[in-house]
Amino acid sequence: MFEKRLTLTPSMNRIAVYTLSLVFGLFQALRCFPMALIRGQVPTYAQTGREDFIQHIIGQIYFLRQDWHWPLLVDQRLNVSPGTNIALTDSIPLETLLLKIVHPFFPDMLQGITLYLALCWTLQPVCAVFALRSLGEKRLLPALAAAIFAACFPTFLFRIGHAALCGQWILLLAIGLYFRGTRPGAGPGPVWLLALLNTLTLLIHPYLMVMTGAVLGAVPLTLLLRDRSWKTFVPAAMATAASGLGIVIIGSALGYWGGMSGGGYGFYSMNLASPFWPAHSSLFPSVPIQLAEATGGQYEGYQYLGAGVLLVLGMALLNRKGIALLIQLTKQHVGLFLACLALTAIAVSNRVYFLHIPVLLTHFTMPGAEQMRSSGRMFWPVAYVMMIGGIYILCRVWPKVWPLVLLAGITLQWQDTLGMRQGVQWVENTILTPPAPEDSESLALMKPFDKIEIHPRLECDGADSRYIMRFLYAAALQNASVNTMYTARLMPEAACHMSAEQPHPLDRQTLVILTGTSQRIHALSWSRLQHAQCGVMDKATFCVAADVPFPAGLSPALQAPVLPIGQEIVTAGPQFRNEEILESGWSAPEDWGVWSETPDPSLYLHLPAEVHRANLVLRMHSTPGTPQHVRVLLNGTQIAEWDVQPDEADYKADFPLTPETQSASLQLQISNPVRIGQDPRLLGIALLSLKVIGLD
Repeated sequence: MFEKRLTLTPSMNRIAVYTLSLVFGLFQALRCFPMALIRGQVPTYAQTGREDFIQHIIGQIYFLRQDWHWPLLVDQRLNVSPGTNIALTDSIPLETLLLKIVHPFFPDMLQGITLYLALCWTLQPVCAVFALRSLGEKRLLPALAAAIFAACFPTFLFRIGHAALCGQWILLLAIGLYFRGTRPGAGPGPVWLLALLNTLTLLIHPYLMVMTGAVLGAVPLTLLLRDRSWKTFVPAAMATAASGLGIVIIGSALGYWGGMSGGGYGFYSMNLASPFWPAHSSLFPSVPIQLAEATGGQYEGYQYLGAGVLLVLGMALLNRKGIALLIQLTKQHVGLFLACLALTAIAVSNRVYFLHIPVLLTHFTMPGAEQMRSSGRMFWPVAYVMMIGGIYILCRVWPKVWPLVLLAGITLQWQDTLGMRQGVQWVENTILTPPAPEDSESLALMKPFDKIEIHPRLECDGADSRYIMRFLYAAALQNASVNTMYTARLMPEAACHMSAEQPHPLDRQTLVILTGTSQRIHALSWSRLQHAQCGVMDKATFCVAADVPFPAGLSPALQAPVLPIGQEIVTAGPQFRNEEILESGWSAPEDWGVWSETPDPSLYLHLPAEVHRANLVLRMHSTPGTPQHVRVLLNGTQIAEWDVQPDEADYKADFPLTPETQSASLQLQISNPVRIGQDPRLLGIALLSLKVIGLD
């Protein structure tokens, strides 16, 4: 009787399931995202913890305010010369280009990130229904289960901080087109649509493009290995090749290639337990997340399927009929099965863990793997295939109880993700809160200036990126040019060159921001060499030209503390009291000392007035098994040269002091920094302590 009540004519059923899933998606979107943000209003300030969201908006704000130009995607006032490609700010270039076309009619719409998120929340359940119906399951209740499972998919909800990667409806759409393209007797239309989708996905996010590319490549594989038919294989292979060629051409024309990933493959991976481990679960709130986090970066491989999906999968494979049907489906869709295996292998990377148990640890790296350093994400299409396949199998091997199982699964999935969904709603509804007084002061201080310089640039030292984002966002709001940007990849032309980071003459439209207390000593150089005036607010120092009215709200710049002569200064975290010494290029102090994390870290030493020449003693060691050749430069002139060994030892250098400031900035050029194991940092030397001895 239950079955009959849900039986509709095919056309009525199609209209019903798509309408219900669309209404459900719209309801979820409007519940999560404020209408003001959907219409394009921008946040009044950069909130801590939303750096990626603000990064995307910054790219769109600059792009929408400039004229059309070539290169097409480059924000010319962002990172000044040569500009920043909005693909590197993950600003969803495809949407941004469409917004720019209509921007003259909607000039107040300065960001479309929230509009895109609302679109993702709307289309996620609709495309899940499309994927399930494409596999052959067209009844109402299974379709609604797929819609709710997809909308409450933990992996989907977890990505709210990274807007472009919320476009997981694209993966569901691709899976549906795969099933339609591999049906017996299907024409070439679905595979060509999938090829077009794959090409356009490059302009949304390259990670999603790789995933849809794997699904696209599965079509000709299935047609060849299952049907042994060249007649169907050749058009599918041509569509796949055309998509690949289109990606190469578009990516080359729009400046996608050449970025450096920064490493991390094998670190940002997926734990084998992640799909089944209920991290961030509202049903199991006491489950420790750390047990499925073996590397420190496996949050990128967060893949919990949800209690409802796991119930469906468990029931589907509980009897022999379910396993037999799974084997049959694997044979029918062998190309998709191989694509899922490949994506899983990439996701777990070359350092495979189950919980904290090492399963396979190797240094072998596939060519190009470093460009997918957050490889744990690659499991997403596999997870959606598991969800769709689980519903399909369940409805065939349990003909009497499947409605009850699906209803139980819907309830469990809804409750399991309750906290995550409430978290999304809370976060999005707090974006428009008024700025705190300190943020208002920063915005007001920056407003008169058309050019903002931030030192050190994020390309030189990104340790304080969260703090710097507030200044980048303020610059974007007033359309001021800025010399640095937080990007997903570092392009060679934007790389750090210390010689270009030195003080230079300031005009009346330029504001220099020196971030961090250790950078206040640079204010002395700007003031002395360029006749600038500097002041302090919070932990940043602001410098303007001498003939500009001194900005209100600034305190006088502090002098750098004087280092004690002949006293050992330990750089271990709890004991370290002279952080201004670590001028740039150093990691955060640890319990034993501090690592360098760039090839050219620098030390700043401010000494008593009676010292004119000094001897520096650094207690150091190199990376394990890798001696480092280190050149020591003072104002570009080499004053010492060391071969730093893996064993702890003292290394010495004599240097003169600048009479006007009684200071010295020493740059250490390290020959061969390396990455150790799963650590993404570029390590060279470990500094344990230092001592300065006066010579005269």
